[in-house]
Amino acid sequence: MSHAPTGLPFARTDVLADGTAVVTIGGAWNLDSALPAIAIKGDRVKVVAEELTDFDSSLPAWLYAHFKNIRQLDLTALPARLQSLVQMAEKATFSDTHAHDTGFLEHFGTWGVESGSSWGRALEHIGHTTLGFLRMLVGRAKVNWADFKLELQTAGVDALPIVALLGFLTGLIMAYVGLIQLRLVGATVYVANLVSLAMTREMGALMTGIIACGRTSTAYASQLGSMNVSQETDALRALGINPIEYLAVPRILAVTLMVPLLAVFATFIGIFGGMVVACAGDLSIEQYLTQAVRAITFKSFLVGLIKSVAFGFIAAWAGCYRGSVAKRSALGVGEAATSAAVLGITFIVISDALFAVIFNLFDL
Repeated sequence: MSHAPTGLPFARTDVLADGTAVVTIGGAWNLDSALPAIAIKGDRVKVVAEELTDFDSSLPAWLYAHFKNIRQLDLTALPARLQSLVQMAEKATFSDTHAHDTGFLEHFGTWGVESGSSWGRALEHIGHTTLGFLRMLVGRAKVNWADFKLELQTAGVDALPIVALLGFLTGLIMAYVGLIQLRLVGATVYVANLVSLAMTREMGALMTGIIACGRTSTAYASQLGSMNVSQETDALRALGINPIEYLAVPRILAVTLMVPLLAVFATFIGIFGGMVVACAGDLSIEQYLTQAVRAITFKSFLVGLIKSVAFGFIAAWAGCYRGSVAKRSALGVGEAATSAAVLGITFIVISDALFAVIFNLFDL
């Protein structure tokens, strides 16, 4: 069989006695040239190179397109670079096809693996955070104290308006619902006990923690995620500074200190909101305040304080964690902010349920 003109890509097929098809390729393969077409019979093929002067991506694509269904394909006689390009094409196509053909069990397994790695990163972040606080207590931590005052203001003073509004409305709603039910048994005076106890033990801390997730946690995730995108965290590591210790510790400390104060503020605002409804109905201001003071005990106040400290820590940690593992893109920063709020609220609700069980066991 004659060769193709010098320099043009060519391919010829010869069949050996054992039925193996030997495909010989040569010439200069490029996208601007007309590529040869061949017909292959059988399931054993060996490809060899003869006077192969040059090639681009058209040759590995041609090889893969013609021999992808061959059961026994021998490419060992080809240049190593060409073999690797054909293997890359096979892997890429297999990955795309495999992704579309996965079943339920494989999806479930993939989800399990990804969840396991995510929990591993979360536990690692918790460990670094704990270590950062311990180093801070002994004065060896590199903490960005310059931002600490700003974080106190952002997490505390700036949140007062929204905390006041939601606290007032929460107390008002609880008093309204309580009056409707207690009026049926002639015990409307106990609406003050209901509102005061609920705000002190539960709603003050829970509501403030959720507000911290919506405001502060998402802000921290966006800030730290943007620092990932701009490689500021990489610069800190290059300087020998732990980004979690330098950036996350002051933020978590600020929120953990401010949320309990906000919870106390929300509690009193909520009691005031309940008084507005109760005193507009069946109670006097004196009756309401007397019952509220009797209802609020030190034990109830301590329960609410413990919860608020835990909720503040959870909200701040969720934002710092999601921001530190955010993908380095604008989409990744947005996803980090969303997942930070979801993660924080979920953990707060779970911890609130655990606190309810623990405090019930210890009669608190």
